[in-house]
Formats: sequence, structure tokens, C-alpha cells
Amino acid sequence: MDLWWIVVGAVVVGAYLWYASIIRLKNRVLEALGGIDVQLQQRHDLIPNVLTIAKRFMEHERGLLAEITELRAKAHQHAGERDFAKVAEKFDTEAKLGRQMGQLLMLAENYPQLKSDGPMIEAQRTYTEIETNIAAARRFYNASVTALANAVQTFPGSLLKDLAGVREMPPFFQTSDAARAVVDASKYL
Repeated sequence: MDLWWIVVGAVVVGAYLWYASIIRLKNRVLEALGGIDVQLQQRHDLIPNVLTIAKRFMEHERGLLAEITELRAKAHQHAGERDFAKVAEKFDTEAKLGRQMGQLLMLAENYPQLKSDGPMIEAQRTYTEIETNIAAARRFYNASVTALANAVQTFPGSLLKDLAGVREMPPFFQTSDAARAVVDASKYL
């Protein structure tokens, strides 16, 4: 009879430890989302400065500048999103914003006055640094999602995931099909 209680106790302790690890991993995913948000907020804060500088020189690019402004506003609606079901939409909006900013910076090369403008050079350098930090934060996020997925997809995690509040898995950050497409630079020259 004593052996039976030891086995039951071991099972209960093991289940609790697995449950606690799922909670810890879920919190790491949320922490990683927070890290992405910090970097994205830095990008969002930089965008108005870049647009203000660019507007002085890029009269023919008003549509692109307006689209970037619109995407930035839409991205702000998703800031701090913690609902895993809505994170994919957030990532999609941010990917579009990143592509448009990349296009703006590529088009800036066609404007010699803009290209040599001190504040624009500094803004481009800062933007490149922020994008590098965003990429690192996304890698940490994907690693955290992988660890959580591994914990909830293996027994007994599959039984404990709902109890731990992981009803829906967070999406991986993935590059969109548009971002994978080959860029035809001749369209921008």
C-alpha cells in the first residue's frame, strides 16, 4: 500500500512539474512578444522622422509615404497584442510595413539630396539597427514558441495544456510569400 502512495505522489509531482514548465514556457513566449513589441515601437517611433525628412525631397512618392503612414497606424492598433489568435495578423501588418519602409529607403537612393542629407543618413542607420534587433527578437520568439509546442505536444503536456491556459498555440513568425519573391530593382530605378 505504501508503494502505491509513492507512485501516486510521483505522478502528481511529475504532472505538477510539467504543468509548471508549460506555464513558464507560455510566459517566455509572452516575454518574447514583448521584446518584439519594444523593437517594433522603436521602428514606429522612427518612421515619422524618416517620412518628414523624405517628404522634403520625394514629391513623387506621396502614395508610398501615405501607405507607410496608414500601415503604421494599423500596426499601432496591434501594439502589445497578447491574444495568440491575433498575433498572426499583427505579424502580417508589421511585415507589410517593413517591406514598404525598405522600398522607401531603396527609392531614397534615387534622390541625391536626400541620400546625402545628414538626418536621413542617421535615420537609415538607426532603421537598419532596429531591423537587426527585430530579427533577433523574432528568432527568440520562434525559439520560445518551439519550446512551448514541444512541451504541450508531448505527454502529459497534451493533457495539461488547457489547464495551463494554452488553448491555442501562438503562430510562428514566418516570412510572407511576398517577402520571398525576387525583387526587381529596375522598377525602382
